[in-house]
Amino acid sequence: MLNGEFYDSRDPELLRMYHRARKLLAEYNTLNSELTQERERILSELFAFKGPGVWVETPFFCDYGEHISIGKNTFVNTNCMFLDDNKITIGENGLIAPYVQIYTATHPLKASE
Repeated sequence: MLNGEFYDSRDPELLRMYHRARKLLAEYNTLNSELTQERERILSELFAFKGPGVWVETPFFCDYGEHISIGKNTFVNTNCMFLDDNKITIGENGLIAPYVQIYTATHPLKASE
């Protein structure tokens, strides 16, 4: 998958990563916005890298989280979806608008494949 090759999204390892992300996202998306330390903890556990000062509005959605890196002081607005079937790297001081969707997933386009 990370090499850009076709993959089985129901592979046991990917399912483990998927379910882990769903658990963290459910917790994050229902957490009181004033609980900033808990929000930081969840994002740090979800993402491969999270710089200081990253703010992600809820709801937020992603496939695995483990392939997402976000640099310091970046703001991700509400209802964003990052399909991180490959690496997503966002630099420092970024401003991501509401409803932005970043897709790295690929799949066969021919039925025969």
